[in-house]
Amino acid sequence: MPQHDQKSLQGLEDEDRKIAKCPECGSKDICFENEERFCKKCGYVFE
Repeated sequence: MPQHDQKSLQGLEDEDRKIAKCPECGSKDICFENEERFCKKCGYVFE
């Protein structure tokens, strides 16, 4: 894998961590399943 792709992937993961808080209930218990991110506490699905 070319280095710039790895760096891009890392950047995306960092972005996910920054917004890994549910806007509905404020929980940080976020799951990623079937290419969807959702809050385990209230079920909110991230766009």
